[in-house]
Amino acid sequence: MTSEERREIRYQRRKAKRDEARLKRSMACGDFDEVFSFRHLYLSAKKCCKGVYWKSSTQRYISNLIPNISETLLSLRNGTFIHRGFHEFYIMERGKKRHIRSVHISERTVQKCLCDYCIVPIYSASFIYDNSASLKHRGMDFALRRMVYHLERHFRKHGLAGGILIYDFKSFFDDAPHEPLLAEAERRLHDDRIRALHNSFIADFGPVGLGLGSQISQTNALLLPSPLDHYFKEVLGIEGYARYMDDGYAIHEDLDYLKGECMLGLEEVTQHLGLRLNWKKTRVVPLVDFYRWLKTKFIVTPQGKVILKMNPASTKIIRRKLRSFYQKWQMGEMTLADIRNSVDSYNGHMMRGNSYKVRKRTNQYFKSMFGFYPNKKGWERNVSNVKRRSCTGNSYEPCLGQKAG
Repeated sequence: MTSEERREIRYQRRKAKRDEARLKRSMACGDFDEVFSFRHLYLSAKKCCKGVYWKSSTQRYISNLIPNISETLLSLRNGTFIHRGFHEFYIMERGKKRHIRSVHISERTVQKCLCDYCIVPIYSASFIYDNSASLKHRGMDFALRRMVYHLERHFRKHGLAGGILIYDFKSFFDDAPHEPLLAEAERRLHDDRIRALHNSFIADFGPVGLGLGSQISQTNALLLPSPLDHYFKEVLGIEGYARYMDDGYAIHEDLDYLKGECMLGLEEVTQHLGLRLNWKKTRVVPLVDFYRWLKTKFIVTPQGKVILKMNPASTKIIRRKLRSFYQKWQMGEMTLADIRNSVDSYNGHMMRGNSYKVRKRTNQYFKSMFGFYPNKKGWERNVSNVKRRSCTGNSYEPCLGQKAG
């Protein structure tokens, strides 16, 4: 027996173990009837309604929750479940126009049940630790903390030598190919009915692309570039690597290595996956310079301190909103409780970085209009007894699912 034959035998042995572990993981989630049990659908429906009780469609659905769940369960088991299409609209997110394709609350319940009790536990087992979008205990805060950790770790070993490769995919959701996703579903989902339902949700978006506003889309968007994550981590051996949906970075002490082998490998794997790189945002930057990732500017000082500067456009937007809010508040169209949500959201976002002075100036700007400082004591004095406006706008009774202030 030659060395190549022995190597092939060892490879087939490892492959068989991985296939067995993959099958066990899929079977642990159960078959179609176990995944789509009444309890799972009920819990998924309750989760889908959180934060959107003000919608009339949600109120109609939740008011007859038990009959609606029973009807959905019966249609799933009989194979008569009907996709209700999308509610399509546009939003402006950080200056970018995005096409949202939202699903009906009843269909969203089925998707959430499928993802939470089957797709996510199976797919996430193959994700790297630094794949941080749309997963429990992950998110943008986690991604920024990991970036700081990787920069500090690199500085302790190599100082400011080297650079960072930052990449971004062009039209990631619009151009996402379906073939790799269907192949992964065939490989990872053992139940035929679960796989068929999963594939039908993907087919609803057309021959190519995934829609924003669907949990199925978010989960499959995490899976699609996963081979690229393993390429950087395992083939190239880069420890300072992470990806947040379609934005990723790789840190290395050799700039030429990043510009050469890493960039070529990135382009090759991306083409193999059927994706396109956004060359306006894909670049190699020396660590001594500043660089932006997730709309955040990172600066490493000569002493090794990592400074985060949040996007200044966020401050311009909140100040413009405050002027509009002040006029609506004076006319009685908004309450201070509503305004507090936006101000707290802004402060929570800015606290991710080193933005104390910017937040202080913005809070002073708020005080110049509303007469009090937007801290905990100021809100308690002015908003403690204010109730939210009702869903119909005719009174200040709390909406369905909300507590009185």
